[in-house]
Amino acid sequence: MRTLSKTLGVSRQRVYFIKKHPEIKITRKKKKMREDEAELIKNIESIVRELPVYGYRRVTAVLRHRYGLNVNWKRVYRIMHERKLCMPPTHSHKKLFKGVPFSTRTKAERSNELWGIDMTYIWCGQDAWCYLHGVIDHHDKTLLGYYFSKSCSALGGVMALANAAAQRPVNDLELRSDNGCHYGAKIFKDEIRRLGINHTRTMVNTPKGNAVIERFFRSLKEECVWQQKFYNFEQAKEAVDTWMQKYNEERPHQSLDYLTPKQFYERRSIGKLEQKVS
Repeated sequence: MRTLSKTLGVSRQRVYFIKKHPEIKITRKKKKMREDEAELIKNIESIVRELPVYGYRRVTAVLRHRYGLNVNWKRVYRIMHERKLCMPPTHSHKKLFKGVPFSTRTKAERSNELWGIDMTYIWCGQDAWCYLHGVIDHHDKTLLGYYFSKSCSALGGVMALANAAAQRPVNDLELRSDNGCHYGAKIFKDEIRRLGINHTRTMVNTPKGNAVIERFFRSLKEECVWQQKFYNFEQAKEAVDTWMQKYNEERPHQSLDYLTPKQFYERRSIGKLEQKVS
């Protein structure tokens, strides 16, 4: 009994009591397990916020090396799955992007010639990861459309593209995306065909092919997302909506001679109109 009480961390009197009453559970051990689980969840959420592209196996490796925890990857997967912290699954590119050519154009010489579309993740506290699709003009850097939601479906890309197409003409337009499964989905391809847009994609593992939208997302994270802590999706959406408007109308760009995207596009449009009149 002495050895058993030491192993369980309870008094010998408690051990005798439990032996006589087996229906009574050892609450102290259960409490310790709950505390350990809460600490593990806190560490996992911290890692996911810092390294959002890591899956459960890499998160397990970080837990072992950074915190010295001897934790099984199955336990980490269970926690991440229950709390919706897992990355969405990847799919084969060959079938999804059959008939979609790789992009060869390196630079847009005018507005409404080349648009870029992509998706990024934003941590929204109790709502976990939420997903933002954005469409940007590669020439004048205007954010033409976006869609921010809790869902990771391809519908977000469709909505962002529809919002962009409502702002400007899409004649002779090339839309460049990466090889994400959202942009190879049937619902997205159907929208592309309906609008009559030429869809191209970047080479696999070449993020510079769509560098304009990638740089936009970086600015969004640095100037808005990483500056504050969001507790839910609604709070994040309000902040993102406000920053998006400022980006187009108030934020100057070095590549645009320190004009805002809106100013740059309007001046170019007025200049072309004057040339036609003259």
